[in-house]
Amino acid sequence: MEKAFFFNGWILYGSIIIVLMILFVLRVKFKKDMVYLFFFSIMSIYLCYVLNYTQFPIYVSETYRNLIGLHLSRNLNLVPLINLTKEDYETSLLNVLMTIPFGFGLPFITKSTFKKIAIAGLFLGIILESLQGFIGLLNGYTMRIVDINDLIFNFTGSLIGYSIFKLFSYLYKLSVKKANIKLNSLLKHIYDA
Repeated sequence: MEKAFFFNGWILYGSIIIVLMILFVLRVKFKKDMVYLFFFSIMSIYLCYVLNYTQFPIYVSETYRNLIGLHLSRNLNLVPLINLTKEDYETSLLNVLMTIPFGFGLPFITKSTFKKIAIAGLFLGIILESLQGFIGLLNGYTMRIVDINDLIFNFTGSLIGYSIFKLFSYLYKLSVKKANIKLNSLLKHIYDA
């Protein structure tokens, strides 16, 4: 049996239905306004792209299972920041860049502090790496490496994103005060974030 699962078709449509159901609950039960739902939708789309980048495609192949087998020791790195190659540095930079929007965008949908963003960034990294390992276990082989360094750099990217948000927030509030700008609901949401 040779199959490849991509983040399209029923997986994409299922994700859209789940996000729409969450938006419905947020609107009806929790009385969230349209601006909040807009920012929540942006974060949901971003997280779908992260899942697509980090988890897909998923190959199910008897040939690969027999050829590669499940050698987690070969595809598992629990030693942080040791013997990094040039390719590791490139991957690490991509992990940082990938999670900067997480740290920047989260304050628009929840009250955030440095500590909350740090915890959320850590959990994001743990979830992404655990999913890669879990998919490998279910599949009987993995072509991805479950790497503590990825978790560290996902965490770092989240903190950098939050730092950029704090700078943006400061400059935005300063500009609004100096220019005496009247805030519509979108600008007010950004101001209050």
